[in-house]
Amino acid sequence: MAEIIGTIICALIASASAITVAVIENRAARERDSAKKRAERRAKESRLAMDLMYAAVGLSMDTAKAMKEGHTNGTLEGDLESAKNARAAYESWLRDEAAIAVAKV
Repeated sequence: MAEIIGTIICALIASASAITVAVIENRAARERDSAKKRAERRAKESRLAMDLMYAAVGLSMDTAKAMKEGHTNGTLEGDLESAKNARAAYESWLRDEAAIAVAKV
């Protein structure tokens, strides 16, 4: 009888250990997924911010050149379009992020 009780206790301990490990692994997997998603969102925001900075620098350099020369020669059109596109992409990303934040609440 003592042997059976000992076997049952060992089986219960092994089962509890297996369940504990499974729960810990599940939580760790969810945390890894969340961290990966946050990193992807940060990377996208960084790319968009770099696009905005690049467009702003191009526009400001060509504006300064146009002011110095007294005419634009059409050089600002491409820069304006780049700036508009970069701004629209960033604003779209911000709306998406706001929607995600609101959905979590």
